[in-house]
Amino acid sequence: MFKLFSKGCQHALWALSYALIEREGARFQPKELCKRTGIPEPFTRKVLQSLVQGGFLDAHRGPGGGYSLARPASEISLLDVIKAVEGQDTFDHCVMGLPHCGGADPCPIHELWVASKTKLLGDLDGKSLADIAAATLRLQ
Repeated sequence: MFKLFSKGCQHALWALSYALIEREGARFQPKELCKRTGIPEPFTRKVLQSLVQGGFLDAHRGPGGGYSLARPASEISLLDVIKAVEGQDTFDHCVMGLPHCGGADPCPIHELWVASKTKLLGDLDGKSLADIAAATLRLQ
């Protein structure tokens, strides 16, 4: 199966969707998130930390703490989440893994990847967390 991004990124998208669907505007607890989504708790805490660092979630300490969305879901693009979890340069590497691939020395599929990547990045930037949360609700 082709995977565009890591399991951590998938979990981050699930966590953000959960934050919106289950607790829109309110705080949620990691333990409840794990129970509802099936994501392992130690891994989830790491993902949640990266989402706080990326400015997608706010962390609240103390009794009744937890996490909440840091900004409206309509302002969180899928591309922003992917880059926050996978790294800002995640789409900048040769898909064949060749270290010197580029415009001057392209790999055999360089031009195909560049064209596909341009469309993909535009599509991911144009989809918000609100869009995928609405689609997720329709699937439930």
